[in-house]
Amino acid sequence: MTPSSLPTLIEPLIEKTGWNRMAKREKLMIGALLVFTGSIFLFHFLFSPLLDSRQRLHKSLSNKKVELQDIRNLQKEYQSLQHQTGNIQERITKRPKTFTLFSFIEQQAAAAKIKEQISYLKPSEIEGDGPLNESRVDMKLQRINLRDLVNFLKGLESPKDVVFINRISIQEHGKDEGYVNAVIQIITFREA
Repeated sequence: MTPSSLPTLIEPLIEKTGWNRMAKREKLMIGALLVFTGSIFLFHFLFSPLLDSRQRLHKSLSNKKVELQDIRNLQKEYQSLQHQTGNIQERITKRPKTFTLFSFIEQQAAAAKIKEQISYLKPSEIEGDGPLNESRVDMKLQRINLRDLVNFLKGLESPKDVVFINRISIQEHGKDEGYVNAVIQIITFREA
């Protein structure tokens, strides 16, 4: 097919559409309509997908920036916890080798003069994933006044010995005014 044969192929098509019989005004309107339709076609099938993909890329990039910031925050928190763990391990090594949480609690109860109010002491061990295991004692105190309970709690929590109160529940003791019952969960750590 040569360039000179192209007009001969288009001429019958133009003749069938009636293009030659149209007025100049009609030809301009149809031409404008074709340009308008072509530009909508180009926008819809070419530019619109490009704009959508660019918008998705920007949204994905901003989400990734937020995720990266979250990862950095978690990294700082992890490093802080690692430092605290090292600090706890250092304090644990300074405790006497015979230290047990159970005996520590009994010593503090004797010092606060509340041994008679102890209903039970339940020790347990929880193995950790890291270098430390958790030792825990659940205890219940019955019919204890608030002053004695506070004195006991002051002696019980010991950052030096790595002993902490994890949970405490206090309720009034029946009809005895000024007395309470307390359930306390005390924890410490030991090297695995």
